[in-house]
Amino acid sequence: MSNENDSESIYRAPESDTTFAPQGDLLSAYVGPKNADYYAKKFDGFKSGGSSISWHWPAFFVSAWWLLYRKMWLNALLYWIVLPTVLSLLTVLVAMAAGAEASAIFYYGVYGLIAFLLVPMFANRLYYRHAQKKADKVASITSSAEQQAAELSRIGGTSNVVLVALPIILIVVIGIVAAISIPAYNDYTIRAQVSEGLNLSGGAKAAVTEYYYDTDSFPSDNEAAGLSPANRIAGKYVSSVSVVNGSIIVTYGNEAHALINDTTLVLDPSSEEPGHVEWTCKSPTILPKHLPAACR
Repeated sequence: MSNENDSESIYRAPESDTTFAPQGDLLSAYVGPKNADYYAKKFDGFKSGGSSISWHWPAFFVSAWWLLYRKMWLNALLYWIVLPTVLSLLTVLVAMAAGAEASAIFYYGVYGLIAFLLVPMFANRLYYRHAQKKADKVASITSSAEQQAAELSRIGGTSNVVLVALPIILIVVIGIVAAISIPAYNDYTIRAQVSEGLNLSGGAKAAVTEYYYDTDSFPSDNEAAGLSPANRIAGKYVSSVSVVNGSIIVTYGNEAHALINDTTLVLDPSSEEPGHVEWTCKSPTILPKHLPAACR
């Protein structure tokens, strides 16, 4: 009879010398001594059916550091590598569909929403689920509370690997951000310069249109249209605006970006209805992404 009782005792965990439930002890063992009281209160709230939403300031200010510090390796990988990579790929699609400005707004908007709102709002719940899984796994492979606590203390707690990993991660993230933001800024700068040519062409369009109303034909050059010589109609990024048989040719130069220096923007008039002139804008030399929307 005593042998049977001894056999059963092998599978029975010793009574805890604390007032906490065994599962609470396991979670506390995994969390470790640092901020144990803080997480104990949060975990108790989650276990009692409380809201999953709370606020965690370290996850707001230093999300990556906190994830690594709390040994949530997979979550840190998702946060620092997978998330920027997926957003970068989606940003390329947005740029192709809506332009570089929209893609930059999309990237930083979505990243900011996730990093500075969703992560700190659900950080405590995320850590609770992480600790719960670790505790359940350890409980399933050990036979005593002492073994469970020892193993959870070994694999849990905090880590200083962030001191080594964080600089490397920051370099990677800065590289990803630079790879997206620098081309986007260059594209924005070039489009702004191209827009100057479109603005300077306004006077020429008015002169060509008036000439057509008066003569029912288009002027052959600047002089016929009553305009200044082509090189006198210039700006910071535009070297000339010329009229050639009614078409307006904007040539970029002066301080223009190298990608549009010596390129042209062409505005062609047409009159399908009597007394009405319409304009189409195009460029044989400027990339479509650098053109105003009306000229693509």
